[in-house]
Amino acid sequence: MKRKISITLLFAVICFASCTKKHSVFINGTFDNISNEKIIIEQKTASFTLCLDSVQVNADGKFSTDLKILTAEPAFLIIKNKKGKQLLMLLAEDGEKINIKYEKGNYTVEGSQTSAYVKELSETMSKTSQAIDSLRKIINSEKTSDNDLQSAKTALAKKIIEQKRNNIKFIVSHPKSYAAIFALYQQYPSGAKIFGDENDFLFYKVIIDSMDVKYSQAEYMTVVKRDYNEMQRLLNLKNKLESQPIEEISYPDIELPDRNGKKIKLSSLQGKTVLLTFWSSEIKDNQFDNKLLTDIYEKYHSKNFEIYQVSFDTERELWLRAIDNQKLTWINVCDFKGSNSIPFGLYNIRKLPSNFILDKDGQFVARDIFGEELENQIQLLCK
Repeated sequence: MKRKISITLLFAVICFASCTKKHSVFINGTFDNISNEKIIIEQKTASFTLCLDSVQVNADGKFSTDLKILTAEPAFLIIKNKKGKQLLMLLAEDGEKINIKYEKGNYTVEGSQTSAYVKELSETMSKTSQAIDSLRKIINSEKTSDNDLQSAKTALAKKIIEQKRNNIKFIVSHPKSYAAIFALYQQYPSGAKIFGDENDFLFYKVIIDSMDVKYSQAEYMTVVKRDYNEMQRLLNLKNKLESQPIEEISYPDIELPDRNGKKIKLSSLQGKTVLLTFWSSEIKDNQFDNKLLTDIYEKYHSKNFEIYQVSFDTERELWLRAIDNQKLTWINVCDFKGSNSIPFGLYNIRKLPSNFILDKDGQFVARDIFGEELENQIQLLCK
């Protein structure tokens, strides 16, 4: 309900601004595969997608519309057929007169440089996606030889690097173009971000420095600045973790709330073999570690084994979503204080993930072991 209300309020604000000053784009063109039916034009904002118009295409495949867009900032416009299939995307600036020609599944665009940039970026990603799909089929095939498997993996890594270099080149070459934001948020076929590494904050900074004066109030610029600040926060957290000195410490009890708000003490698990582990749903590598822990938990939970997982998250909804998406069924607790959480200092955590193993007597027998070594230790304690 709150989500619907917030979107309604946002739309009301946008409509009010639009009524104060009209913003429009004239679009005409032809389709070789559509006649005597309507096409749908939507505007995609950072918060929602809104249908702006349905436009009649005549018997010759021609159409035109004087389209009212929501704001003065460049608008991402999606053109779909009557069945809702996306045909193309434009990035139109206020006042532009755009002509498109759609033929045999491809299109040309004139009158909008930013739209031409989006077309260029989309076509490059489409080729990359096709190549990645083909290589993944080879990698996942049981008939693939060892040599072919290694060659395919090498080619896949190369293709991913090439795509990222292409987008970096575009951002650096066109830092003042709104299309740079499109390049920044493109994704691989798997849904993984092109710019998802911790050091990619540099490219967010390039866009902010180049465009913030002109588009300081634009919604997509607000998103870029928000994500940049979050990447800086995570990088600072990592640096703080890595700078922590290793020293002998005591192991005090922990009492934190689980997802239902119920406080659970670590000491309440005495009599079981316990893996005390620390993580953050905001750090991608921790997801892989949780996948390995899931396998271990399924094997040994019935043998008096438990996991007590402490998160250094700051956003409750993100934490809960990660628990659900990763199907984490063990004890998960969090106070949403991030690096200021009490266990952070008490347990001298210097990296994430980090863990401790407690035996049935509550004695710590190992720290920061992973993979096969971790499972072997748990198997030994659960005999």
